[in-house]
Amino acid sequence: MSRIRADRIVDRAATGAPLFPNGAVVTGVATATTFSGALSGNATSATSATSAAGLTGTPNISVGSVNGTTGTFSGNVSVGGTLTYEDVTNVDSVGIVTAQSGAHFNGGALREKINIVSGKLSANLDINLDNGMVHYFTTTEDAQSIPNIKSSVGINTELAVGDTASVTIITTAAAAGYGTTIKIDGEDTGALNWVGGTEPSTGGSSGLDIYSYQIIKTANETFTVIGNLTNAASA
Repeated sequence: MSRIRADRIVDRAATGAPLFPNGAVVTGVATATTFSGALSGNATSATSATSAAGLTGTPNISVGSVNGTTGTFSGNVSVGGTLTYEDVTNVDSVGIVTAQSGAHFNGGALREKINIVSGKLSANLDINLDNGMVHYFTTTEDAQSIPNIKSSVGINTELAVGDTASVTIITTAAAAGYGTTIKIDGEDTGALNWVGGTEPSTGGSSGLDIYSYQIIKTANETFTVIGNLTNAASA
């Protein structure tokens, strides 16, 4: 067995590090002020023998789980499963938010996104909830319509059995323009349960017709829908 004893090893020109083209095997502890290159195995810092404290840079790190007290992300965060969180100040969602134990809004103005369409409902039947829960059509309606309530992943996927969603469709009123039912994910829902017990047979003579739909999922691809039509016109 050969042994080299030296305080410092440099390359031949004494200007850089020596090369180990076949690798180097260290059976003890290797200490370095910096590290560059691919890493196979586990790495710890001098700060903690059981954590990644002190690691810096921009590598991709794959781990089974992450535990921490704080975290800051300058880009997007994607979660493939369920994200559980507490004491959140703001939630900005483009889809449906489900709260297990209720939602409380304290302070500030509560705002809801509205999708304003420069057209009429009968020419734009797809009501995509990814664009908001309220849809306003600014062109005077002139035909009967059956709006199709949908989303990018599908309402049947968005809602669990026992969930409900409130959808509002506002049309620019005309007597010839009205709706008596809706579709969900492109499928007929059948007769709606209309407030007052009678489905619409005409639209408003002026102003805005406001359709409110309460969609309740009772089983897979099975929904109970409560509809209400009111007219708002200038006095």
